[in-house]
Amino acid sequence: MYVGSKLAIPRDAKLAKGLVNAKLGYRSYEKNDTINIAYRFEEACKKHPNREALVFEGRSYTFQDIQRESNKFGNWLLSKGVKRGEIVALFMQNKPEFLFCWLGINKVGATGAFINTNLAGKPLTHSLKTATASLLVMDAELPTPISNVLDEVIEMGYTIYSYGGPQQHDFATPIDLSQVSDSALPRSLRKKTTANDIAMLIYTSGTTGLPKAGRFSHARANVAAHFWTSFYHFSENDRLYIALPLYHSAGAVLGICVAWVTGATVILARKFSTTSFWDECRSNKVTVIQYIGEICRYLLNAPPSPLDKTHTIRMAHGNGMRPDVWNRFRDRFGIPLIGEWYASTEGTGILTNYNTGPNGAGAIGYRGTLARTVDKGLKIARFDIQTEELIRDKNGRCIECAADEPGELLTMIDSSDPTRAFQGYHKNASANSKKVVTDAFKVGDQYFRTGDILRRDADGYFYFGDRVGDTFRWKSENVSTAEVSEVLSTYPDCIEVNIYGVQIPGHDGRAGMAAIVSKDTMNWDDFAKFALKNLPKYSVPIFIRKVPEMEITGTFKQRKVELVNEGMDPTKIKDEMLWLDGHSYKPFKSPEHNRVISGKAKL
Repeated sequence: MYVGSKLAIPRDAKLAKGLVNAKLGYRSYEKNDTINIAYRFEEACKKHPNREALVFEGRSYTFQDIQRESNKFGNWLLSKGVKRGEIVALFMQNKPEFLFCWLGINKVGATGAFINTNLAGKPLTHSLKTATASLLVMDAELPTPISNVLDEVIEMGYTIYSYGGPQQHDFATPIDLSQVSDSALPRSLRKKTTANDIAMLIYTSGTTGLPKAGRFSHARANVAAHFWTSFYHFSENDRLYIALPLYHSAGAVLGICVAWVTGATVILARKFSTTSFWDECRSNKVTVIQYIGEICRYLLNAPPSPLDKTHTIRMAHGNGMRPDVWNRFRDRFGIPLIGEWYASTEGTGILTNYNTGPNGAGAIGYRGTLARTVDKGLKIARFDIQTEELIRDKNGRCIECAADEPGELLTMIDSSDPTRAFQGYHKNASANSKKVVTDAFKVGDQYFRTGDILRRDADGYFYFGDRVGDTFRWKSENVSTAEVSEVLSTYPDCIEVNIYGVQIPGHDGRAGMAAIVSKDTMNWDDFAKFALKNLPKYSVPIFIRKVPEMEITGTFKQRKVELVNEGMDPTKIKDEMLWLDGHSYKPFKSPEHNRVISGKAKL
């Protein structure tokens, strides 16, 4: 018992069981020629045709209801000449029609390109061009983004159809399925689907540039859904609340596909709302909630309510819950299990943290001694912050980090294993090559570069450090934007903090800057004292940008690239700015800016 506890064998055994169950499930699909992810829904429908599968804005849909509507859409696609292997672009909000389209696309053996509905302008046209599709199905209630780039979309060769909701434009042809057959789509359309066949294109969030289309295979969708089902004990009795966008893999795969595998009920929100979140969970008897990015912080920032712990939720699962939020979120809302995980749409490895108490709070994953010994698929390698390159030894091999030493997470690529096959980005060979490192630890091996700085402690817990490119050097020291943000976010009057580095003429490295959403009661002198007391001097932000709200991506990640590009010039920034002059934050305007860039100010 002592050895088992010391080596955390039960926890590693739980991980192994989840992986084995996932692979066994996938092998059965290979044997039965049912790899296409649409079969998971059809199996649930066959078992529970009249069971409640979906609730959306007060309306309930059975599995059979969704089956009929998705069959209609699939038959409509066939009438438009869509063939197996072709791509159909889908630009739609969270709503039942999204599922009808997704299933219909997969049922005819095609691939859906899930376009982020928050995009506009160049990011939107870039995403549509990358999809290499000719048919665009858009939400009837979302005319503006497409109408603003209509000429360019038409020049790409798209035919535009609208579906779901009242028509609000005249440049797309409305889809009328009232006269379309709801008969089952021929299985021949999906026959011999392979592990490498792509179920959907899911785009990166575009935090550092234009979105890239990640190729998400049917095999990976199956394995991921089965693993999460086993590891977190999902069942047909669960009621899963999804307020995450379905165009992202968290909501689509770890939400919807998990529900298809188990036969669980999905409570779907059109979008995340702090004010309605808990009311919808209570009224729909939700048992599992999903989160991503800063959602849990937003829920915490809402005023306390006597109903905070009045719910039926057994688990919150997702990724990106920051350590400064973790215990406060669990304690305030009384949620017994936090299932934090780490994965990426295009990556080849996962980490999970099945967390029920203070031990391991804030960690994105856990692997005990046995798991790390048996599975060499995840390694943290030494990394040069300045060059953003992996450090290699005299033999040209990457160097694995010791416990508590930060480095870039690398995950093994193995084309023979559906959990480790790298599908890459659609029509983007350059981006693919940048994500693969060859001969990393031995001749001939390949690893995926996650672009994330992590560390593993001596107990086996993995902690997120920063994104590559976000950590910067100042005063010859490395500054982790995530770590600084976590510290400053604990200050009572800070609502949200976004840390980044800015260049200053005549100075090496980048100086720390913070975009902060604060309460009206914020005392900036006291805040400066707090920062200087709780952070190393080199990592205390020199500049403050007071913003009314934080700009985030559609997947609730803070955007930094625009802030970095705008720098610290008050003539170019409309927001009020402060700077650390001595031991207090004072107004930063043109005279102070001139002092800084002329080298007359001590930083």
